[in-house]
Amino acid sequence: MAKRTLHEILQAAGAQDVLTIDRYAHLVGGCRMGSDPERSVVDSDHRAWEVPNLFIADGSVMPTQGSANPALTIMALASRLAQRMADKRLDPSGMRRRGVPA
Repeated sequence: MAKRTLHEILQAAGAQDVLTIDRYAHLVGGCRMGSDPERSVVDSDHRAWEVPNLFIADGSVMPTQGSANPALTIMALASRLAQRMADKRLDPSGMRRRGVPA
């Protein structure tokens, strides 16, 4: 229904060639998690290597897309980070990060 409605709107607006491509993707990556600051943006605690007190817990930390919707994985990552923060298991100063003066 949504495709048909969009097609009708585009035609009413004067579009001549309307091409609909069925693409269902969950885009991930861009802020890869890893153990090497040269090859990743955040560490295993979701802490950005270069920016103090910045934590990233979304699909961007996943290096590749799995075979299914990543929503539950993203929720698990965010939940894990929130619990670690609530339990005060993370160094809040971020002073151990590369690029931050001690």
